[in-house]
Amino acid sequence: MAEALDRIGIDRPPGFTHEVVFRRCRSCRKLDIVREKDLVCVFCGEDLPREWNMGEHG
Repeated sequence: MAEALDRIGIDRPPGFTHEVVFRRCRSCRKLDIVREKDLVCVFCGEDLPREWNMGEHG
């Protein structure tokens, strides 16, 4: 998003470039935000996959 705004010349707030990483838990199927590279589901405690898996259906 930040790159797109920069390309068209729209100012953005500082800190806007922070990456948000999502994974789908393969056990409970909930969507998780991965924080500080902690690949554990906040809902059920199972390990989250290392690779992107948001294309898997919930």
